[in-house]
Amino acid sequence: MRDSGLNTRITVASAPDGVTTVAVPWDVLANPGNDDLLSPALAAWPQGPAWGTPDGEAMPQTHGLARLTRVIVDTFQVLYAKAYQLIRESSVSGVSLLLPEWERDFGLPDKCVGSSGSVEERIRALEAKVAAGVVATGGDFIRLAASYGFVIDIEEPAIFECGFSECGGEHTVGDARQETYWIVRVTDLAVDYFLAGEGECGFTPLFSYGEAERLICLLQKYAPGWTTPVLYDA
Repeated sequence: MRDSGLNTRITVASAPDGVTTVAVPWDVLANPGNDDLLSPALAAWPQGPAWGTPDGEAMPQTHGLARLTRVIVDTFQVLYAKAYQLIRESSVSGVSLLLPEWERDFGLPDKCVGSSGSVEERIRALEAKVAAGVVATGGDFIRLAASYGFVIDIEEPAIFECGFSECGGEHTVGDARQETYWIVRVTDLAVDYFLAGEGECGFTPLFSYGEAERLICLLQKYAPGWTTPVLYDA
């Protein structure tokens, strides 16, 4: 419910001071060493003097069978590490080896995200694209814009309504369709204007938002269908 004393609803961006690191689930079989696998592998052999374990004694690691076992489990050492990495690849938070497949599934690169960039930049773009699938409110879009490096706030006009607004109050008289607007204000937006004597007619645009052109692309692509986003320089 909106406050009857306000003319607009404003969602303000709050940029996080840092990134909270979440510990990755981990156990000994996630990235095992040869020694981690040797003991259970030796226990799998039959027991007895012929197998280097007389009277139930543990097989010494210098025994020939123990050395053979160490060579055998070396393959499983790599297998366990690769298998656990594939498990992590099932979530965007752990994507690495399957980055090209993830990008193909989510249509990257697209017109808002170019094909150039480091692996880290590509992963950030992928994370933002995944998050973009749940944009439904101004707060959702503010978080999405922040993932692309933009600090914004969104104003949603509130029009005078009979039975709700007060005469002489702050609600603006106008068409109810104006409430579909998202007035998006960008902090520290650099705008390049056409300058007489420097710009070229028919080539240099009257103004350009530079890097914020990406934000305009995101607005057009991900803003909910019932909204009409309008970009302003704050």
